[in-house]
Amino acid sequence: MICVSSSSVSLKRALGFWWLYTLAVGAVVGDGIFTFTGYAVASAGPSVIIAYLIAGITQMFLMLSFGELAVWKPTAGGPEPWCRELLSPTAGFLAAITFSIGWVIAGGTVGLAIGTYTYNLLKYGGITLEPMWLWVAILAIIFVTIFAILNILGVEIAAGTQFVLTLILIGLMVAYAASATPHINPSYYSDFMPNGIWGMIAAIPIGVYAYMGASTVVFAGEEAKRPVDVARVLFWASLTFIVVYTWALGACVGTLKYSEVVKFYEAIYAASAEKVWGPIAGAIMTFGAWLAAATCLLMGTMYQPARDFYNLGRLGYRVPRWFGYVHPRFRTPTWGIVFTWAISVVLIVLGTIAGQTLGYAVLCYELVWAWCVSWFLTLLAAIKFRRSHSDIVSKLPWRVPAWPITPAIGMIGILLSVFAMILDLTMSYGAHVAILTIGIGVAWVALLGLLAKYYIIPKDMFRKSGA
Repeated sequence: MICVSSSSVSLKRALGFWWLYTLAVGAVVGDGIFTFTGYAVASAGPSVIIAYLIAGITQMFLMLSFGELAVWKPTAGGPEPWCRELLSPTAGFLAAITFSIGWVIAGGTVGLAIGTYTYNLLKYGGITLEPMWLWVAILAIIFVTIFAILNILGVEIAAGTQFVLTLILIGLMVAYAASATPHINPSYYSDFMPNGIWGMIAAIPIGVYAYMGASTVVFAGEEAKRPVDVARVLFWASLTFIVVYTWALGACVGTLKYSEVVKFYEAIYAASAEKVWGPIAGAIMTFGAWLAAATCLLMGTMYQPARDFYNLGRLGYRVPRWFGYVHPRFRTPTWGIVFTWAISVVLIVLGTIAGQTLGYAVLCYELVWAWCVSWFLTLLAAIKFRRSHSDIVSKLPWRVPAWPITPAIGMIGILLSVFAMILDLTMSYGAHVAILTIGIGVAWVALLGLLAKYYIIPKDMFRKSGA
């Protein structure tokens, strides 16, 4: 393919409200809801419901805080132009690229999850493939490849597929919650906090990991038919996953004993359904887990990083020029999608070699850290936007409600997530693992910032911004 400049070929405005809505709801991280939640229950017991509520509510206030920026400058770069103009070019680059890094990491973790769910579905059907580790990796790579191809072929194709899969997923989760609620055994809630309040707090970042994907929609600004819909979706998507998944989680821990929860690679909703109704129900909920992982990969990992890379490439950042390529027929950032796919495949292979448990948990927490950095910088930009551009804010078709309470709660959520992440790593693996994980996170962000300031960001951006 010949490199085509972004001035001659642009992204296509094809996403209406409902496609943006299912993009955001579906991008809620699939293995966080179905697999990593087992790890949260092991830490918090039934009080995981409270931990996830805290995570979901603070995330909703955080998402609401970004709405004005999304309407002010709708862009494929998400927070990049907002933070660049309101804070500094370095902050703009970091806010966008750390979010992309998070989604690329998810390509490995969620990729392995969908491989596992597919393997388990085949087992329900009487097909057992050996060795398991190899087939999980093969199945993961197959589906990551399919989702990459769908994204290359056009945003309408990818988003239309996402719409169907997400509606099935929501319907399935509501049906499960409604059907399981009458089977709740109140005695299962008796030991509500088996590891005390600290165990409950330690589960909060797992809830953040589970719910964090909704903000992906801010990178759809140039493909939204009405940019104001992006701001509206940030609220309605957040409300949907808080209500649906809190209800389902309450039913799950009420039908599954604390001692019956397996930490990793078993969808706890499938375990609950199989216990209550039998193997067929377990298979149906495993399919739900597959759907959650699929929608996460389809319009999360394979969608968002490519838009960010495209934005960086067209603006003249020192990144590969082909990042700025848009296919003239499909109008998608083709090479950015291919690049993300390649890294996801590598991470799936490395994850297979390294195994699960500690490696899986650390990768998930590096993702949480990456997005906390992005959110922190974006929230600072939102606060500054309100203070320095009040005249523009007053004319926007969408306003952040309950200002400044909304961003304050969002900031508390970010800080609580980082604290709880350190706490959980310390309680589960020891202080040395917590220090190492956070140390690695701080180091790579700092190095990335230095690399951006002294090499990646064009010097004229600093002159224009006065930074």
